[in-house]
Amino acid sequence: MKKNPFSLAILLTSLVSLTHSGSVGMALGADLLSRSAEIDNRVNANLTKNKVEPLKPASDEVFVRRIHLDIIGRIPTLKETTEFLKDPSADKRTRLINALMASDGYVQNFANYWSDILRVKSTLTTGNSQPAGAAYTKWLRDALEKNKAYDVMVRELLTANGKTYENGAVGFYIRDYNMPLDNMAVTTQVFLGTSMVCAQCHNHPFDKWTQMDYYQMAAHSNGMTSTNGLSNPLLAKAFYGSGKKNKKGGDAMAAKLPAGLERKDVGKAMNEILRPLRYNTVLDNSATRPLNLPHDYQYSDAKPKQMIEPVIPASFSKDGKIVKEGANPIQAYAKWMSSKENPRFTLVIANRLWKKVMGLGLIEPVDEITDSTVPSNPQLMTYLENLMKELNYDMKAFLTILYNTASYQRAAYAKDVELGEVYHFPGPLLRRMSAEQIWDSMVTLHKPSPDTPSLESQINRDITIRQVEWLDRALNALTPEELAAGAAKVAQIQRQLSADVRKAQTDLMEATKNKDDDAIRAAKKIVSNQRKAIDQAAEDIVYSMGFKKFAELAKDGKLKEQVDDVEFAKEIAQVMRDKQGADLNIDDALQIMARQQRARLTEIQKARLKKDAELLKADDKLEIVALKAWETFRDTYMVRAADLRSPAPNGHFLREFGQSDRELVENSNDEASVGQALMLLNGKTFSQLLNPYTVISRAMKRGETADQTIDIIYLSLMSRKATSEERELLRPVIEKNGASGKADALWAVLNTRQFYFVQ
Repeated sequence: MKKNPFSLAILLTSLVSLTHSGSVGMALGADLLSRSAEIDNRVNANLTKNKVEPLKPASDEVFVRRIHLDIIGRIPTLKETTEFLKDPSADKRTRLINALMASDGYVQNFANYWSDILRVKSTLTTGNSQPAGAAYTKWLRDALEKNKAYDVMVRELLTANGKTYENGAVGFYIRDYNMPLDNMAVTTQVFLGTSMVCAQCHNHPFDKWTQMDYYQMAAHSNGMTSTNGLSNPLLAKAFYGSGKKNKKGGDAMAAKLPAGLERKDVGKAMNEILRPLRYNTVLDNSATRPLNLPHDYQYSDAKPKQMIEPVIPASFSKDGKIVKEGANPIQAYAKWMSSKENPRFTLVIANRLWKKVMGLGLIEPVDEITDSTVPSNPQLMTYLENLMKELNYDMKAFLTILYNTASYQRAAYAKDVELGEVYHFPGPLLRRMSAEQIWDSMVTLHKPSPDTPSLESQINRDITIRQVEWLDRALNALTPEELAAGAAKVAQIQRQLSADVRKAQTDLMEATKNKDDDAIRAAKKIVSNQRKAIDQAAEDIVYSMGFKKFAELAKDGKLKEQVDDVEFAKEIAQVMRDKQGADLNIDDALQIMARQQRARLTEIQKARLKKDAELLKADDKLEIVALKAWETFRDTYMVRAADLRSPAPNGHFLREFGQSDRELVENSNDEASVGQALMLLNGKTFSQLLNPYTVISRAMKRGETADQTIDIIYLSLMSRKATSEERELLRPVIEKNGASGKADALWAVLNTRQFYFVQ
């Protein structure tokens, strides 16, 4: 168990922080109240049994900040804080919880949470998999927006097959491209809370799992194949033959090869043509693709390379052979995995969400559960399991109940929980914010409406997905003869390019020998442009051929008759209406589509600029230019973490503060570093906070006195007013230095340890 990072070396000032007292409003609906109360009863009974005193109820100031960070992943705005603190209603906490759970912020925050668990990345593999990453991200966000039941989500992931643009959940398998055994280890870790990975190569040294168990489990999903091959019979016919035999007895191409070309040349060209479609398809071959033991299998229960039937280990299921005769293995596996009768499935998700709320699981680690594992509070764990089943895996309802408990709404436990120590939950653990929470809190200080999803990010995701969809549909629109002929043309260009490259390499050697810089640059340019030229040839010759077919059908109003996809037909028709007489290729069409989508974004930006200019009385041209530059910066850079590239590039604020690299399940960290301190001291994220147009700068301008400014800073960052000691420290700084003093005060409070913790 990891120690509480309260000793984090981020404290850069000596300000004093005190916890304010407050009352807990619990005016809940009777049904919700009964469930929250049952949880509290079990927590309190365990505290009494172990002679542990519960912590006092958290103040309203502590609660409003905590609940915003926990549900929507950011600190509350100044307005959200002051309105909540002024509200005298007894049920205001429950109403706030309900509002936050229904907000865009919930999706933003929990998209980060599940992306870490499911290892969702913007680029899923080392190859060309941006469309798969965009589609997987979109699938996850859509599931959270629709509040899709957890068991449904899991079944969709495990049975996902098809193209990325049809089913974004295929990212679950593309994420582990060509590594089905590794994917099975992740599946059991995430959904069954069990670490079986060691058993992939040998019997587990510390648990009961055998290598046979591992392979029998993996046999269910081994056939879920991420493929770069030809999945369309017409394409296979074009490449592998028309059914006729050539003079040598082999299959003939669908089109006659030009003189000088061989079939292998066309094969190379076909590989280049298919390159943009790689890592975008998952096929369900689970019924026909068996799994064999490795060649070095060393145990007596089977022979090396022996074919393995799909079986669930006895500790997971009494009926290990869940795949009945003639049934699809992956469908049976997904049904069993997400069943209420599965002894681990409900336990794991209930424990995960309890940890998300309280900071520590009833079982730790959450993904290394064994038969001998005992929860810290068995009665509570059983109740949470039954509650999750009763709610039919509605995660929002489950979380809402937990957030409404008195157990959650107590003061935070600020001591270290030592390795092996049993924690009885007298209150939630004090935690450092995640990298995403810190970043999203900065976004909140920068701009209004921080939870609104980035339209630019949505457009980029959509265009990325549309590109691979249109390419795939264009390719499949061709006849075998058209495709074979197009591939032959690409092969001819490829051969010429290869000859050009060979000559350029010779020229490069000669130019290097003669130290001829101009010749060196020219030769390098030819070499570096080869890939781009081949890709362009594939699009101009092959993909454009298919796309022009769609364009003609759309022009004549017949596309819907040819393509069984209403949305695709609508998109092509809209593009054709705006083409302005151009002879379009796919890139041109996508640019038109992006322009159409960004037109709405531009109108929103213009309206906001006008509103902000009126609000700030920016009537000077230079002021308007500065305001517009600021809004462009905040719309492209200061957006929520869930709307940024995932994971962020190395050196970005998020990575510096411990964002997961998405290579392993839950791979983030909250360790302090010198780099973090330097980024806070010198980074543009903080320096830009002082821009006069940020939310916090606008708020500080309203402070007529030093004390008012100090309270604005504290209410904005800490959701409370400053203490008398804190005012004494900061008042002279502001009174002496004016505007720069306000900036210094903001910097000092922002760099306190207290700001970075969920109290």
